[in-house]
Amino acid sequence: MVSISTIPVPPPSRGTLETQSRPTYDSVLLDAPMVHENTHQWFGDSVSFKDWRDGCPAECFAEYAGQLWKEHKGADLDTGFYRFVVEDYRDDPSFWSVKLYDPGPGRELDPALKGSLMLHALRRTVGDEAFFTTLRTRTHDHAYGNAPFRQFEALATKISGKDLKGFFAAWVSGTVIQPEKYLYPGSLDRAAG
Repeated sequence: MVSISTIPVPPPSRGTLETQSRPTYDSVLLDAPMVHENTHQWFGDSVSFKDWRDGCPAECFAEYAGQLWKEHKGADLDTGFYRFVVEDYRDDPSFWSVKLYDPGPGRELDPALKGSLMLHALRRTVGDEAFFTTLRTRTHDHAYGNAPFRQFEALATKISGKDLKGFFAAWVSGTVIQPEKYLYPGSLDRAAG
């Protein structure tokens, strides 16, 4: 079990940081940064990566956790977060050009927002039960070790029983906006309309 205590840092601080078991925060404690940094205790700290090419699960899951917290508090992620972010970036090729796996030197943390969109689209593709089972299984099976991004893809495929090859190719390796069937799966299709 991971024990978490927080360390607020007085100004001038450099923001928040997910140091293992003791996240640090600037002097203003807000929900979003706290959820993000605490999520790193499981995605990034307990289950980490050996290679920066695999960095997306750490940052992308932490980014998505903030959205899940908002959903827990009543937000509709399909029509709120997801639709508006996609529409904001629809005509921005630089946003979609960042790969989630191996984004390139100096861009290792860039795909966090695009990756959180991918996680929500994956959730809508496989359903809540398979999605959250995948997250729990990955965390359990690789606790205090390393797990590459490709292993996450294989696990999601196995647990969901769905062919996710095209989905992951479009989202993880793609450098353009995803085809509509991967961009707006399930309830996201209704939210896009």
